[in-house]
Amino acid sequence: MLLYHAGLSYEKTGMFAGASYEAVREWYQKGEELFEALTKKKVRKWIAVDEKEISINGMKMFIWGAVDLDDEKVIAVWVSFGRSSLEAAAFLKRVRAACDGKLHRVFIDGGTWYPWALNKTGFKRYTVIAFGYRSAIERFFGDIEGRIRRFWNGFVGNYNRDSMQLWVKAFAGFRNYMKDPIEVIS
Repeated sequence: MLLYHAGLSYEKTGMFAGASYEAVREWYQKGEELFEALTKKKVRKWIAVDEKEISINGMKMFIWGAVDLDDEKVIAVWVSFGRSSLEAAAFLKRVRAACDGKLHRVFIDGGTWYPWALNKTGFKRYTVIAFGYRSAIERFFGDIEGRIRRFWNGFVGNYNRDSMQLWVKAFAGFRNYMKDPIEVIS
């Protein structure tokens, strides 16, 4: 599955692995379980949050992501149809579920949908910043964008919000695994 994650298509990965296109796709989506296993609830000092607009079959969707700045691992992802304070609050509840103890500082990009959502979900300390601490979340979205552009320049095919949610979680799971593979093995 790391071959697909690294940039090969399902078909070419299947040729190397001696498996079908569909088998590779199903195995890659098991990366969602890897994401769930690697994302432990713990005290987090600094978190960067952002969202990215993508096109799926010509329809706009948004990928939301949060990265723990201590280890640069993705702690929450979500795919939505909109980008408003309500969607931001729904996503930030997922971020909060990955945090234990006192909620520390969150770094955001200045989207008008964040302040109300952050206060509503208990994140009282946040900083609007365009670079620096937020570069970890920008790298995550850069990786996703690079992966999408490699084949489709947008998702075309039998994709919907739920299948994109699976794909993004799998992508984050394998990305976190690449950051610290020993944690999975032990």
